Amino acid sequence: MAGKYVYFFGRDKNTGKPVAEGGKDEKELLGGKGANLAEMTAIGVPVPPGFTISTEVCQLYYENNRQYPKEVVQEVERTLERLEDLMGKTL
Repeated sequence: MAGKYVYFFGRDKNTGKPVAEGGKDEKELLGGKGANLAEMTAIGVPVPPGFTISTEVCQLYYENNRQYPKEVVQEVERTLERLEDLMGKTL
């Protein structure tokens, strides 16, 4: 299993510029809400930072005996740390 499953949106901690992984063209992968949050972030709408877990993870979950694959869990944990660092808070 290789790929990207977690898509961050927010701002760059150093520059303050908007950062969005994904966008409106990836609605199938991110779902409507995830794609629109990324798109709004990219164009500068003040959206609280966060991340979207791709729709592919649902299929992986069922293929893996209703367990999240280790790679997905690790990617969520890394992205959560990025979010916490940006916000200066622990979730």
